[in-house]
Amino acid sequence: MRETPSDAFRSALVAIVAVLLSFGATYALSTKLGADASPAVLAAALTVGLVRRAEPLDARSILSRFLMLPLIALAAGAVGYTFLKAPLLGAVLFSGGIALSVWLRQFGEMPRALGRTIALPLMTILIVPVHIGGRGASSTLLVVAAGLIAMTSSFCTSWCAARIGIQRAPQAERRPRSPRAPRDGELPIATRMALQMLVALALAFAIGMWAFPTHWPWLVLTAFIVCSGAAGRGDAIYKGLLRLGGAIGGTFAGAIVAHVTFPNGIAYAATIFAILFLGIWLRRISYAYWAACATLVFALLQGSQGANVTPLFAVRVLCIVIGALCAVAATWFVYPIRTEQVVRRRVADALGALREVLDGTHGSEASLALLDSHAEELRRLTPPVRLHRALFGAKEPDAHPTTWIDLMDRLIDRVRKPDFDRAHVGAEMRRLGAMLRNRTAGGASKDSP
Repeated sequence: MRETPSDAFRSALVAIVAVLLSFGATYALSTKLGADASPAVLAAALTVGLVRRAEPLDARSILSRFLMLPLIALAAGAVGYTFLKAPLLGAVLFSGGIALSVWLRQFGEMPRALGRTIALPLMTILIVPVHIGGRGASSTLLVVAAGLIAMTSSFCTSWCAARIGIQRAPQAERRPRSPRAPRDGELPIATRMALQMLVALALAFAIGMWAFPTHWPWLVLTAFIVCSGAAGRGDAIYKGLLRLGGAIGGTFAGAIVAHVTFPNGIAYAATIFAILFLGIWLRRISYAYWAACATLVFALLQGSQGANVTPLFAVRVLCIVIGALCAVAATWFVYPIRTEQVVRRRVADALGALREVLDGTHGSEASLALLDSHAEELRRLTPPVRLHRALFGAKEPDAHPTTWIDLMDRLIDRVRKPDFDRAHVGAEMRRLGAMLRNRTAGGASKDSP
């Protein structure tokens, strides 16, 4: 089912409660051990990633995450320490770890979950520079504790919210992901995406550490965000535009906030958490809002209050532009994936799920849930193809991905009505299938992204 604005608000409320719990618990532990607040910020950032992914609350998933996340958080802390002592080695380890997390997507749900668990602490450690070493065993303990506390707070808040009806409990996928076998001589899509990510990060690190030695994380973060999960070349450009627009807005707001003097640390922390809540809530409307809020939070965490913000504003925007260009270049020139190709495959999968609904192959509820999952994936692909059509038009409407998505969306809405016309739905499904076959036979076209 599609998420309503009230659903988005409740989800954001649950997320910020989990973040506050993890931050407060880790901060109390850090204070007791004589450490600063950075482990608490690490725990909060990990929690944001965990609640946003909404993993299922089954015993197997929970146990695996409790075992993996603290160990991987510790490894990420070691990478953060390497950045301080040997930056080039840190860049190699970081890039390799992120590329590995993408490559694992092709091997089923458990490796995918492992990949997500690897990527989350690595990206978090880039934002929150917590590192092992310097405080002995207590520092190592705090990094592991941050992972455990983040895991516990995200699980407990999600479970409680589901029990009292604030939000729906996250569900495991109805069917294991089974990536299609690539054609002879073709690399699997996950491998191609991993290579794209590796090249994008390598470019961002090389340019950032050479030209912007104190601001290179902005390039790397942007390259990762734009390249991560980009469903084809058009989607990468679209995400780059959203990231750029949101980041410019967030950086501009950061330049204004830099002139604000907070009366105490509580007011400073409350401002950060309020911005974070807005970002989590508005992300459901557009990624640009999240990019703006995340950029502002990142700027506040880096502590630029009282600085000459005009040059800093220009440098940050330039870093974001270059980071986005690194990601776009990688997706366009390293084993490129056309957005049309991705849409065609997703629509074909959705048609298969729709046939199951009509045939009653796996039961009505299970089949409808699977169909909703495919519909959600198609909705993620809609904005870039709509933008392409608005800018360049479509000489052959039936050959443009927007037409396929719109028709599929209408079919999904129709079969959810109890009195739908099965003959009409069947005719429309055959028409859509013919469109896909014609595009497959005709090959790629400049008329689509």
